[in-house]
Amino acid sequence: MMKLWQTTLAVLFLALSLAQAQNESFYTVQVGTFIDAKPEDFSALRELGFVHAQDLGSNLMEVYVGGFESRPPAEQLAASVRQNGYANAFVQERTIDPNAPAAIVQMATRQINRPIEWESLMKAGPLYGILQGNLIKIVTGPFTSEAAAQAVLPGIQELGYKDAFVKNVPSGYLLPLTEFETGTKKPLIPLSMNENPGSAAPPQSYDQTKGERLPNNSNSTQPYTTPADANEVLQARQPTIPPPPPAVPDLPSSYDYYAGDVAPTTGTAPAPALPAIDGSVKRGSALDLQRILKAAKTYTGSLDGYYGPGTQAGYEKYFAQNRTLQQYQLVAEQSPLPGQEGADSELQEVINEMGYSAAAAARLDDYSADPLAKAYQAYQLFQNFGPGQEVNKRMNTAIREAFQGKKLEGVAFDPSFTYAYENNGQLIQHLLFVHAAPGTEEAAPCWLAARHPAESAEAYTSLSTLIGDELKLQGCGQFESWPEVRIMVTLAADLGARSSFDQKRLAQAATERSRLYTAPKVLNDKERESVENWHENLMKGVSNWSKKDPLTEQLGTAFQAMYFQSQVRLEDYFMDKGYKPKEAKALALAALHTLVAYHMQRFV
Repeated sequence: MMKLWQTTLAVLFLALSLAQAQNESFYTVQVGTFIDAKPEDFSALRELGFVHAQDLGSNLMEVYVGGFESRPPAEQLAASVRQNGYANAFVQERTIDPNAPAAIVQMATRQINRPIEWESLMKAGPLYGILQGNLIKIVTGPFTSEAAAQAVLPGIQELGYKDAFVKNVPSGYLLPLTEFETGTKKPLIPLSMNENPGSAAPPQSYDQTKGERLPNNSNSTQPYTTPADANEVLQARQPTIPPPPPAVPDLPSSYDYYAGDVAPTTGTAPAPALPAIDGSVKRGSALDLQRILKAAKTYTGSLDGYYGPGTQAGYEKYFAQNRTLQQYQLVAEQSPLPGQEGADSELQEVINEMGYSAAAAARLDDYSADPLAKAYQAYQLFQNFGPGQEVNKRMNTAIREAFQGKKLEGVAFDPSFTYAYENNGQLIQHLLFVHAAPGTEEAAPCWLAARHPAESAEAYTSLSTLIGDELKLQGCGQFESWPEVRIMVTLAADLGARSSFDQKRLAQAATERSRLYTAPKVLNDKERESVENWHENLMKGVSNWSKKDPLTEQLGTAFQAMYFQSQVRLEDYFMDKGYKPKEAKALALAALHTLVAYHMQRFV
């Protein structure tokens, strides 16, 4: 077993080295998700680093601080952020593709702890930042080509930025600088330099954007209104078919399940903050963890099932003293999770990049024959310019081509109708319908639900019977970003001792996990009994295996500790969503099933 374990670690480190040769990493500290967040709310953090945010919609903001090329300074910053009262702050690593460049004009480099002349800089147009420790490079763009950037360079230099220059940078490094980051109250009118993203009419084709700035959501124009003579377009509506009651797909009772083709498991959605553990709830998961900590002599309290300060301290001490967990933590932090390195289609990669790169939408023209590409062009036009005839035309064309006379069974949607799109809710629902169309292999991207949580949740409810089969959701790694979960999965993959991974089964589990994260439903009695039986059989199997020798005991106990800690955290995640403790326990076990059942099959 030792030889197998060492071999697995060596393979994972080799995979890490190869991945790093192709991609770059960017580290930032995720503070958390906040409602109605304002720049002044984070004044204390601005003394520590550059505070930036991602607008998730529905008045939700994901707030970050700092940006680094290596992990150690990010970890130091995260510790300082936690000391300032943000207990759940953690380091987020983002993978940057160096093969996805964007043409920009770099205007200035400034120290983040000194005043920056934002109003002067904003005269050049949309701003982006590239963070490097205590420095921020301020750029404008992105442009469709270096030639387009060169065309506006003289005008920027006339603003007083004589040293401005054109360069290509990986688009993943570009941080949009909005009112939240700059503190400016009113957007200024961009300088007229033959390219004015604030006054351009919406392009009828993405080909028309050549030589111009790429669409920028933070500097959109007034909504593009539908022409008065467009009376051939019906107001968006649904047929009068009564919608089916929401249903939860059956959880598999065996571990050889397969439900559809591969759903890509990569994604760049921001990792959620760790849910706080409620110490007032008595639960079996906390009791199971206390028994392990008691045996290791890191916990001296009573076995009462309450995860209080004593249990927390005992867990932290246990982790700090456990060399096995320290080694697996290193592997888990620096390499992809086992089995989650599957390749995406080229169109899937473009759709994924739309979540963080303004340049990605222009690449949809390369796939114009694909209905899904048309649907995302309609989405991007709507985000940039609001409702309009071109949005309606592209989305309706996408729907007709995707279904070609076929319908989705059990869903109140008729693809033969013609629709007009006046809000994101209708648009996103129909975008997901195209994802669910026969023959569509691409999965709905992680960023779509993160950017439009309310609209996506409503759409998932109406499409609940299709999730996992017709409708594929990306395994966005939300739960897997939690430290204890990530270590648990890495341990499980090693204990499973598989020479290769079945990507179809892992993808099906990832799709179900995404549903549990974005649109969980209370498990019925049969489903609850199924996951509880699986849980009990797994723990018995691991316990029996652990008795073989000291090494297996060390590995088995380490896995169980991470499993119970993850179970506690997952229960709190679902309780925070309003579920009762018993309901949350069942949902947590269902999530654990999607995470480790495949890897740990030999123990059940």
